Amino acid sequence: MIHPSRLFVKLSASPRVDGEIVACGTKYDPITEEEREIVETLNSMYMLLTRFEGYPLPAPQVISNELGEVAEELRREGFGLTKIERFKYDDPEVALVSKIVLDETRYVYCTYRSEDDLQSLAHECQCTVLECGGGEATVEAPSKFHALRFAVQVPLQLHGSAAIGLTQAAATERFAKAERHADSEFAAFSKIGAEWIIHRGGDPLPPPRRTNTAPDRILYLDIVGSSELVRERGRRYLEGIMSRVIDVINEEEGVVLDHRRGGDDVIARFPTKSRALRAAIKIVGRLTEDDVKIKIGIGDSRGRAAENAVTVRERVGYDCSYIAFRFGPYLVAYVEPPDYAVKIFGRIPSESIRAVGASAIVGPLTALHPYLALPFFVYFPIAAAHRNRDSASVAVVWFLIWVLVTLSAAWFGLYVREHYLPRPLVLEMDALFSQLMNLAKTMAARAGAGTP
Repeated sequence: MIHPSRLFVKLSASPRVDGEIVACGTKYDPITEEEREIVETLNSMYMLLTRFEGYPLPAPQVISNELGEVAEELRREGFGLTKIERFKYDDPEVALVSKIVLDETRYVYCTYRSEDDLQSLAHECQCTVLECGGGEATVEAPSKFHALRFAVQVPLQLHGSAAIGLTQAAATERFAKAERHADSEFAAFSKIGAEWIIHRGGDPLPPPRRTNTAPDRILYLDIVGSSELVRERGRRYLEGIMSRVIDVINEEEGVVLDHRRGGDDVIARFPTKSRALRAAIKIVGRLTEDDVKIKIGIGDSRGRAAENAVTVRERVGYDCSYIAFRFGPYLVAYVEPPDYAVKIFGRIPSESIRAVGASAIVGPLTALHPYLALPFFVYFPIAAAHRNRDSASVAVVWFLIWVLVTLSAAWFGLYVREHYLPRPLVLEMDALFSQLMNLAKTMAARAGAGTP
């Protein structure tokens, strides 16, 4: 169930974002410290997981491009591609964060004829054989890229079948599902939002348009409004910001490809897409307190990373930090919501609870006598402005809202006093309050005159 404050932020930000806001933050339950840092960043900043346009290429072309020269070999051997079903995400934000924090480690369940050939292929694809025997094996791959390269070679070199999964159990389950769709050796995997098998008799793979020989992912980062930042805080401040960015890149095993000292952008290469995403989330989170907006694009090349970043910038109608990348069949982004969405709409649930309590005080006191509620009528709006003092405009908005809340509670109290309270009780309360006021005036006068 979505937290009420996140729901209000999501609804209030939607008109400013030209895309479908899938989630606000994440429900992922962290275990390690690194997972906790990622989850807290996404939730504390209410980062919006937003889905934009579909992938620019047909899925078979994407798969063929990633396989590269292996796709040509598969074509020659008569292997084709079949879509089993659309890949289902019950919780897209949880699935995505799981992918990020678990890195891109994948498992392959496969069958084989020769154990020596199995070990040789695993070594060639930089994979590790975890278990093997009886013609069945479980293999660990350092990334989905390596797993795919290994799996599609199994029918070609080992005359067996293979399936890729995020866990060993998932790989085994996918293998069993694929067996029902293929009559011969196959390789089963998920890609571009669907489940696929490569087997004899499938639709022909299109010729690859390029070869991708490494699983590296490129991160493109640029500071939004850097000229104004330098004008207000100086060039050395910008250099300090970029130094902290590069520190995070190094933490996630990234390599800086391009950065000019004093510049406001950087291009870095990471061993996997997950590493790049982790670095991007950490960078945005750690620079939040500096009130610096950062745009980040992640892709399989410099051009694609920058293109993803620019495309998202054109679809968001306000200045913010965001991380643009491809996930499944879509261009998606973690987008920082507008300040007003968090500071006004995001605080509605907590302020509403306080408003109920305040009304329960102001209303009954006003019913007894309007003067009794007067101190609270002043206190509650001032307290609301103080709670929201991180922005002057937001403080004013909440002050006015609370004035309306207390006025409404006072009006209701007056209505109850006038129409529902017994008249003798009202007169008795007025008389008692009048006596108390007279007593207070007398004591004040004596004190002013010095009377003991």
